[in-house]
Amino acid sequence: MFGTTKELATTGGSFTPQALSEMSGGMQRQTGREIERMQAQALVADVREQGRALLTNTALQNVGALTALEQHLIQVAPLGEARYKHIVDAYAMGASQAIARW
Repeated sequence: MFGTTKELATTGGSFTPQALSEMSGGMQRQTGREIERMQAQALVADVREQGRALLTNTALQNVGALTALEQHLIQVAPLGEARYKHIVDAYAMGASQAIARW
């Protein structure tokens, strides 16, 4: 996962294990809490992106399957073409909005 707070402490723009040990106890605790907060935020952001990718993948597969069905139905029952297109377009728009909100 992430390095320890000792590995992430900074001195003069570079990361050194010694930097944290040179801080006061209060500063060490404050720095450690801040680093843990940042790590937690990074993990949440990563999970959110993975979720968005999963939703996008599912939506794309569904739109592809629905489009193939739409095409088939147009050949079988051409009078329903406008309705089929409207239904598939509505699904695609709803899925796109759900992904954007995620």
